[in-house]
Amino acid sequence: MILLWVAMIEVPEDILWDYETAREDVVWRLQRIADFFPLYGKERATIAQLYAHRHELKVDEATLALIETYYALLEAERS
Repeated sequence: MILLWVAMIEVPEDILWDYETAREDVVWRLQRIADFFPLYGKERATIAQLYAHRHELKVDEATLALIETYYALLEAERS
């Protein structure tokens, strides 16, 4: 059994106006960020998580394409 620990993604307070604090659910946090992407969520770790969970998020095709493009650019930088 392999356990993967991923740091909890921080959700900017600006997009939590209707919540006192962000939920502890990673997909919920990513959904909140994806709703405002790319205005928020352009950090390397956040993009990687958005990409990893992209099929669990309810985003339009344009946002999905942006997430995939940002991720491809990050991967290209690593090469």
